[in-house]
Amino acid sequence: MRQTEVQTRFLKGFGRLFPQFRFRGIRHFPARSRDPFQLALRVAVGKPEVMIDMLCVILPTGDVAEVRRFLAQIAQADLDLSQEQATPVLVAPRISREAQDLCREANVGYFDLSGNASMQTESILIDIRGERSEPEPKRTIQTPFEGKSERVVRRLLLEQGRIWTMRDLAQASDVSLGLASMVTTALTEIGAVLKGRTGLSVLSPGLLLDAWSDRYDLRRSPFQAWRSDKDAGLLQVEMGSLRLQRTEQCALTLWSGVQRLLPFEEPDNHVALYWAGEPEALAERLRLSESTGRTMVFVFQPYDESVFWDAKRYRDGVTVAHPLQLYLDLASGDDKEMQLAQRVRERFLER
Repeated sequence: MRQTEVQTRFLKGFGRLFPQFRFRGIRHFPARSRDPFQLALRVAVGKPEVMIDMLCVILPTGDVAEVRRFLAQIAQADLDLSQEQATPVLVAPRISREAQDLCREANVGYFDLSGNASMQTESILIDIRGERSEPEPKRTIQTPFEGKSERVVRRLLLEQGRIWTMRDLAQASDVSLGLASMVTTALTEIGAVLKGRTGLSVLSPGLLLDAWSDRYDLRRSPFQAWRSDKDAGLLQVEMGSLRLQRTEQCALTLWSGVQRLLPFEEPDNHVALYWAGEPEALAERLRLSESTGRTMVFVFQPYDESVFWDAKRYRDGVTVAHPLQLYLDLASGDDKEMQLAQRVRERFLER
């Protein structure tokens, strides 16, 4: 926009844009006589009236680089504000938030055609917010299948038949209300969730599970491999008898978990478990070794505490991750593990 157009629109719309001010007069400066100022606008504000002489610099755009340049020119201008009882201001089509901050730091006022204004003198402080100088960015999430967003997905799949309010879902998922809203909006867009007047529900559990499984990677939970002279069954019994500290949690996963859910599955002399706590502390209590022993023990440190949600504790004290977690872990493995994952899905997850 040309400076002349900005100036014309500013003067014509001044009363509508800034009804807090009352126009008292205008003086145009001859070309280059008072650089960088083009005109002085006398206005009154408040009761009793306070007179202000606004020394205006008209900007074509009001972008940050342009604002910086003219603020530097104002700083170098030969201007005795105390004698002239005047204050410099920038006038632009739009003044961004960053540019507004620059003006405040330089003690220079600003007005734009969206109705935003700020000005400070010895006697007054003015800060007017009109139409937003730039739209607030819409909060979105890149994917609902990472970080704490997954908690919402997990809770929806753990309680598929429930109709949720957003507040209840956020609370049950241990996330903020805003995050729950963003996640469910993203899930609605892929057709997995239905939002209606009566609440929110899972429209297609299979679609939701497939979408999550496609993006799930067990390697997000780092693991350490240990060895033991005991067989897997005895190790699990010892795990079940452990006295856990408040910050510790333990649950079998992968093949170890499947053997509890599907008893006729061929035993595997490995142990895989999630352990929330110091791995070395578990190794010491179970007398695990880094190098010797016939049984491999894979200790995963969970990427999120929600992997323990709805885990089942058996009579011998052993805890097994929920079938949903077993499915996700197995489905990210080799062909044999994927076959096991499908059996878990058919038996426990498809209703």
